Amino acid sequence: MTHAKRRLMLLAGCLGMTALAGCAVGGQVSAGPSQPPPPPSAASSPQGVNVAAFQALARQEASEWPRSPFGKAWKNGLVIPSADDLTFVGGRGFPSTEVQEAFGNGNMVFSGPPPSGAPAAVIRWTNGAASVKVPVLSEAQTFNALKHNTLGRCPGCKTQPLAVTNAQPDTFGIPTNRGTAVVPAWAFLIPVMGMQVIQVALPPSTYITEDSVRGPAENLGPLGKGFVGAIEASAVSPDGRTLEMWLANNPCSPPATSGGLVAEVGDVVVVGGWIHNPHPTADCVAGGIGQYVTVRLASPLGDRVILDAATGLPAPYPFDP
Repeated sequence: MTHAKRRLMLLAGCLGMTALAGCAVGGQVSAGPSQPPPPPSAASSPQGVNVAAFQALARQEASEWPRSPFGKAWKNGLVIPSADDLTFVGGRGFPSTEVQEAFGNGNMVFSGPPPSGAPAAVIRWTNGAASVKVPVLSEAQTFNALKHNTLGRCPGCKTQPLAVTNAQPDTFGIPTNRGTAVVPAWAFLIPVMGMQVIQVALPPSTYITEDSVRGPAENLGPLGKGFVGAIEASAVSPDGRTLEMWLANNPCSPPATSGGLVAEVGDVVVVGGWIHNPHPTADCVAGGIGQYVTVRLASPLGDRVILDAATGLPAPYPFDP
């Protein structure tokens, strides 16, 4: 079974350096380091943001990224957003609160026959990249991982054990740093739920989760009160030069204005944005939880990593292109 879950919710003017391929502010693009950028329109001019501070932070994050443990794993390893992505319950969900609590607490007992066969020991990429051989957990090991799922614990809940009556080899699509990967898995039948639950059969040593990595403690104060991070970012144009990103915490739209910030530093693209509310103390009936903005790159994104300036970590969107 293939499935790609998507997490939702939860730099910056030209640096004038040869290390930068180009930069954009509020969707405006420079012609190159040797030429001044065209003046941004009033609507896209960054407000409440210290662009020079953003530039400095972009250079710092781009320099530190390849040497960081996470940066090395991102380039050569398998990174998934969260341990939640290893377990798939299905669209129907849980039939009752009691069943959900029992599942979350791992209160399950396998009573079925031994499985026949095992999942194929390969990872297949949906983008056409070459398959990769990997070790695979046995049915018993994978069932133990299912019992330690991260979908929700209820320590004080008294639950009845859920009978698991069958286990079959399967595959499962998960978002990764290299696109969607179809990985070995086991499908466990839980009759009270009326469906199979899928658990990835990869040993923990073969991957890392993004939410297990603590980002650098960035000092965002110098960037100004208008600065906001980019929750997600991705190339959206055929030429790979237009990035769309999602900014959090739009206080009021309209009359708030917003825009994007981006800096291209070597093989790293650092993004962020700004939101300006001209009436911060006024009531805002039409407030929102975020805002989409676009910026243009000097060259196509390609396989460059996009970092959120607020965290110094990859913007989540590339996990699910």
